[in-house]
Amino acid sequence: MAVGSPRKRGLLIPLDTLPDLIYNEGKKKAVYRSTYTYFDDALAYRKLKGSLKDFLGLRGIDWIPIDIDKNDNTDEYTLDVARSLVLELEDFGASEGTFCIYFSGTGYHIMLHAGVFGLEPSRNIPYIIKETMKSMFDYIDYAVYMRTSIYRCDATLNQKSGLYKIPLGKRELFNYDVDEIKSLAKKRIPELAVDVENDKDGDGELKDRVITKVPEIRTLHSVTEPARYATCMQTMYKLGPMKGARNNTVLRLASHYRKSGLTSDAAKAAILHWNNKALDEHVVLKKIEDTYNRGYNYKCHDVLMAKHCNPKCVYYKRKDYSIDILNASELQQSLQDRMTTDFEGRVLQLPKLLGLSEEIDCDVYPGELVTIFGATGSSKTTLAQNIALGYNVEDDIIDPELQIPTLFLSLELSEWYMHRRHLQIVSDRNKKDVSSNFKELWQFHKDELSHVNITTISPNVEQIAEMIRKTDPRLVVVDYIDLVEPPKHIRGEYETVRYISHKLSNMAVNMDIIIIQISQVSRAYSREQIMDMYAGKGSGAIENASRKVLGITGTASKETKKLELFKNSDGDLFKDHTLKWTESFRLKKLEEQQNAYDS
Repeated sequence: MAVGSPRKRGLLIPLDTLPDLIYNEGKKKAVYRSTYTYFDDALAYRKLKGSLKDFLGLRGIDWIPIDIDKNDNTDEYTLDVARSLVLELEDFGASEGTFCIYFSGTGYHIMLHAGVFGLEPSRNIPYIIKETMKSMFDYIDYAVYMRTSIYRCDATLNQKSGLYKIPLGKRELFNYDVDEIKSLAKKRIPELAVDVENDKDGDGELKDRVITKVPEIRTLHSVTEPARYATCMQTMYKLGPMKGARNNTVLRLASHYRKSGLTSDAAKAAILHWNNKALDEHVVLKKIEDTYNRGYNYKCHDVLMAKHCNPKCVYYKRKDYSIDILNASELQQSLQDRMTTDFEGRVLQLPKLLGLSEEIDCDVYPGELVTIFGATGSSKTTLAQNIALGYNVEDDIIDPELQIPTLFLSLELSEWYMHRRHLQIVSDRNKKDVSSNFKELWQFHKDELSHVNITTISPNVEQIAEMIRKTDPRLVVVDYIDLVEPPKHIRGEYETVRYISHKLSNMAVNMDIIIIQISQVSRAYSREQIMDMYAGKGSGAIENASRKVLGITGTASKETKKLELFKNSDGDLFKDHTLKWTESFRLKKLEEQQNAYDS
């Protein structure tokens, strides 16, 4: 017994004194009793140990509780489930006199007399009851059948709802609505409840339903599982051998156990239990041995694992359950996938955007980190805005075909100011015009701005990844990386730039997106107004992490800005490409200039 709280369990009382305890304590408190009954050996154990927590001896049962929890369901749905269960019980052969119906205060308890199964006390009765009830009902709570489970007694208070656990007849269950039943439960002994004190002893009516085979793998009491690790594997194991995926699932499970350090014998034991004789055991054993011998390795993007991916998993954010070690066949498949992928709507066409020669190969593809660096006043943010908005400098137009969904992290400039600049760029108007006609210009140009989302909150790298998952962009602009928060253990300018750049590069690859990071140049380069590969703060880190490095030279007092592509891991370079800043924040192409480029 436990009075007031389940935590106070452990009191053993004679079964015939239970009604008195309920009567004395249940009016103002919850009173709980154990699912199972105990005998002299349990009483001796309790006196010796002070608890029945680890008692593994003889247990009996007088009433089998069928618990229908409300959980997140509606009251109406929960009532319908209780009605369905009563009808199912009768279909199985249990007469009305062998079970009682209770409203618990939130859900419903159907109490089935143990005599319907003709069960004798035994050490295994918790497992027999659980397996039997699982075979009959797939929507009830099985936790109440654990060895040490307890449930609340009738005529006692549900302290959460303020209602009592009350008996119901079939008339009330099937004819009353939820509000009428709750009204009955405001009283400890409801006046309208029918007489339920009829003969309820069972006489083996459901004896043929009993599952006497005790499972080889069984649970003694509630177990805390590692619920956040490789959740896809846990789901596949719980689902059992699903037809159409059984062979492939064996390989994934074996690979998981091998990675976790289990011996092949341990893996065989676990997977054969999972298999439950669905597949030929020799086939299962061979697949397990092949996995161990050949080192099969499956990753988060594997089709089966991805199908069961869960945000609760510790590997969910980075998709880094397994290190990407690819064999030759996988490498060939990766190349084939890349060469045949349609990147429409996912590529930054830099030559078109910047008015470069078509001969220059410098398009930006998903998985690339691009760095733009320049001194204060060089218009590096403006350049990123022009690129994000699809401004074609050659034709001096906003080209929707050059736009891709964009998340712009403006960590230095406010959101209204950034939006006003965007309006200036797409409308080719100066500050005064936009400030005077911002409503009209918005209505006319909003379709050209709908692909851009902006945030001004200075995040850390993990928060950037979360923003990307929520908005699903194809291009992310980080303006600028000095304002991204590094971890507390990262010290110094170089280490900060190195950490953030490499994290963003890894993010671009794993999330298959383009990331543009904007960086300042070092003080020495800024004073001298010169630009080369090593001008950026933490230049070595930027050079290593970036697939492309673009420098922009110029001052706030001069309209002309010069661009140079210092690094391009897979393509051409260019230099001395000059653009002209205008009052609409467009960087227009100067006429009669020739691009110089190198491979």
